[in-house]
Amino acid sequence: MTAAPTRITAFLFSIVCYAVFLLVFLYLLAFLANLQVGALVPWTIDLGRDMGSMPAALLIDIGLMALFGLQHSVMARPGFKRAWTRVVPPALERSAYVLLSSAVLALVVWQWRPIPMPLFWQADAAWSIALGWGVMGLGVAILLWATFLIDHFELFGLQQGWNTLLGRTLRAPAFVTPWLYKIVRHPLYVGWLLIFWGAPTMTAGHFLFAVFMSGYIFVAMRFEERDLVEQIGEPYRKYREAVPAFVPRLRS
Repeated sequence: MTAAPTRITAFLFSIVCYAVFLLVFLYLLAFLANLQVGALVPWTIDLGRDMGSMPAALLIDIGLMALFGLQHSVMARPGFKRAWTRVVPPALERSAYVLLSSAVLALVVWQWRPIPMPLFWQADAAWSIALGWGVMGLGVAILLWATFLIDHFELFGLQQGWNTLLGRTLRAPAFVTPWLYKIVRHPLYVGWLLIFWGAPTMTAGHFLFAVFMSGYIFVAMRFEERDLVEQIGEPYRKYREAVPAFVPRLRS
């Protein structure tokens, strides 16, 4: 009699965590695109809040991004996951990670201080504006496509919640390399890089954000691949040798 409520609670928790992620992700896109939508999106990367002093703005923004990088890096490590699942049920581990990551990202966009100058570039022609939005749009498309190729719902914890509701045994995801993953090893990261850098206007604040997040991606990739080699072994080593990380290899 006590198992059913626990399973239902786990499933509902996974849905809530996914909903929070989705809202924060959509806000992030509006944030980076400088798309203010009344009370729904009052602050963007360049609009809606005074910078204050330059040193204070730099200190706040760098601190926010460092917190984001620290939270993601620590919680993604296998050692932390083993310790974490002594507190959080394994079925909820991914959903809890998604929830906390979304909360930290929400804090970043909420407390971000715009730094408008210097202005690195600003598209003024129709074609260059379209190019900026096109790069960002391509990044969103690649990111979402990549998540569905490797099981979007498992990646964000919904599949684990559903399996718990049905009383199914949780299994580790299989190592697969569908479609985009045969071209580059990290299409998810490629999508994020295009989103960070695809903008018709690049202020100092946006540039700082893009540089830090790009640097985090390159550092995270090294730790992630080290963990994958330990978990998967020779199949991943061969995959890493055969497929480039970010830029597709030109074939003769």
